[in-house]
Amino acid sequence: MPSTDHTTSALFDIRKGAIDPAPWQDLPQDIPLPLQQHWAYGRALEAIGVPVEVWHISANDKPTAFCLVAKRRLAGVIRTRSIMRGPLWFAPDTPLADKANLLRILKAQSSPWRWRFLIQQPDIETSDEALARLKAAGLTRILTGYSTPWVDLRPDPAHLRAALVGKWRNQLNRAEDAHLAISLGGRKAHQYSWLIEKEAEQRKARGYNGIPLGIVPLYANALEDSGEQAVLSVSALSGRRKIAGAVFLLHGNSATYHIGWAGEEARAVHAQNRVLYEGMLALKERGIKFLDLGGINTSDSAGIARFKLGTGAKPVTLVGTYI
Repeated sequence: MPSTDHTTSALFDIRKGAIDPAPWQDLPQDIPLPLQQHWAYGRALEAIGVPVEVWHISANDKPTAFCLVAKRRLAGVIRTRSIMRGPLWFAPDTPLADKANLLRILKAQSSPWRWRFLIQQPDIETSDEALARLKAAGLTRILTGYSTPWVDLRPDPAHLRAALVGKWRNQLNRAEDAHLAISLGGRKAHQYSWLIEKEAEQRKARGYNGIPLGIVPLYANALEDSGEQAVLSVSALSGRRKIAGAVFLLHGNSATYHIGWAGEEARAVHAQNRVLYEGMLALKERGIKFLDLGGINTSDSAGIARFKLGTGAKPVTLVGTYI
C-alpha cells in the first residue's frame, strides 16, 4: 500500500495510506468487529465526501493493529481526525498497557496549536484500570462511554432462544402465534428503502439522530462490489401490509442492528420481537458470529434498552471519547 506519511516511535511504527480491504482478512474471528472500523464503512464515508485513510501500526516490523481515520475540516481552519471504536488489534490479548501507549502515540499525530485535533473513541471496555491508564497516557476524556449490547450468535438456535429473557420470549411466542409472514431481503435497495423512510419519519417525530440514513445504499454498494452481502432486511407482513421491520448492516464476522420500526398493529402483537429474532437466525445462517444491537440509553430510551437487553445480550460500555 502506498504510504502518505510515516512516523516512528520507541514502540510503534505508524504508516498511513488509502483504504485497502486486505488487512481485514487477517483479523481474529473470535472477537466482534465494530461497523465503524470496517473498510466498507470507510468507503461509504468517502462517498459522502469525508476523506478517510488507514493507519497501519507495527512493532518490531510486525503488523500489530490498524484503524480507519476520518478527516474533517471545520470553519475552514480547524482540522479534525477521528478514530471511532478502533484501533483493531491482530492479537486480541494485547495488554491494556500497550493499547494505552499506542493511543498516547496516536495523540501525538495531532497538533492543537496548529488547530489539528485527533478524536479517539477506543473500543476498550471501561474499568477503573482502563480509565486510569488512559489518563496517565495524557488523554483527556470529553464524553463518557458509549454502551451497546452484543449478541453472541455462535450458540445453536435452541440456546439462543433459551438465552432470551422470559418476558421477551413470551412476547416472541405471541408474535409467532399472530401468523405474520416474514420476508428476508437486502440484496436490492427496494427491499429496505421503505424502512429507511419510516426511520426518517421516526427520527423527526422523536427528535433523535443516528448514523446518516443515506449511508446504507452507499455502504451496500461498497461491500457488494466485493461479492459480499452488506444488508439484511427483515419485514413482518400482515396480509400484504408491512407492519414491522429491521435493517442489519453486515461487516466481517459481525453485524449491526441499524434500523428497527414497528407500527401500532405490530406493537399490539410484539411483531418486532419476531423481526429481531428472525434476523438473528438469518445472520447466523450467513456465518455472522456477533450482533451489535446499536447502543442503549437507559435514561432517555428505557423501553428500547429493555427491548434490546431482552435478547440476553451482554451490554458493553466503552471507556469514552478522548482528545
